[in-house]
Amino acid sequence: MVFDTSVISRDSATALLQRFLGRDITVTAVRRLHGGMVNSVLELVTDAEPNRLVAKLNAEPGHAGFENEFNVLRWYRRNTDFPVPEPFGVDTSGQLFPGSCLMMERLPGTNLGHARLSGPQAAAVERRMARIIARLHENKRPTYGSALEPKQDGTERWLDRFEPRIRREFEQVKDRLTGGARDRIGRVLAELDRWLPEFGDPTLVHGDLWATNIIVDPAEARVTGFVDGGANYADVEYELAYLLVFRTVGDAFFDQYTRRHPLRPGFETRCRLYWLHTMLVHVRAFGDAHYVQACERLARELERTGPP
Repeated sequence: MVFDTSVISRDSATALLQRFLGRDITVTAVRRLHGGMVNSVLELVTDAEPNRLVAKLNAEPGHAGFENEFNVLRWYRRNTDFPVPEPFGVDTSGQLFPGSCLMMERLPGTNLGHARLSGPQAAAVERRMARIIARLHENKRPTYGSALEPKQDGTERWLDRFEPRIRREFEQVKDRLTGGARDRIGRVLAELDRWLPEFGDPTLVHGDLWATNIIVDPAEARVTGFVDGGANYADVEYELAYLLVFRTVGDAFFDQYTRRHPLRPGFETRCRLYWLHTMLVHVRAFGDAHYVQACERLARELERTGPP
């Protein structure tokens, strides 16, 4: 994958921001931020409020992902207390900027991956994050699917959402795996109903919780918000497993989280199935050899343990 390195001129950024806000405001400086695994992420400085904001850029006009992200942010701010940036506007026409642009509030602090935290500070951040996410996970509805769509358009079974996704990822990357791994994963996918029994209620999840998408204030060891998420009702273990796959959180998080939401028996084993899905996605998206190796390792572990 080629990462987007798009930039925007101050004049173009000013024209877009004035269109979004409907008032005079001038962008006085533009600088690149940490992050941006796929799109460019820039900080804009202005001569008025908001004094700083974030612009996400993609070189292609018509970028549907930005439209969806704008709607997700707006939905969270209207329907929950989950801390996400205020979206200012999105433009995918390619007229004022030769690509697509999403502008949003600049949350104070830096992403967790770049925050320099002491041991006690890191533990404090994890506990605060756990309280926020525990509140998020109290949002339930009868069906699985996008929060942006009516609940009647969702599905009653989690596997009806998850199984097509993991099968699609496997089909796209299986030629990069060894024959043994392909066979092992194929056997796991044939028994998904045993690996992921239907229990619990469809739960609102962010869906992409890892260090780069968690913004913290290192000076106060607090979480200021979350970025780059979705708004979907899923099996809650999907979210919790993702927090672990890249070691984003540890014991401090789970000690706090499980005071409100105890883990189900067998969670540690089911995690590996969700981790396999994540690694298959990363093989497709990035192609790095260590993601391929992770798929091979997880396939062996899943075969050895069997369904919980």
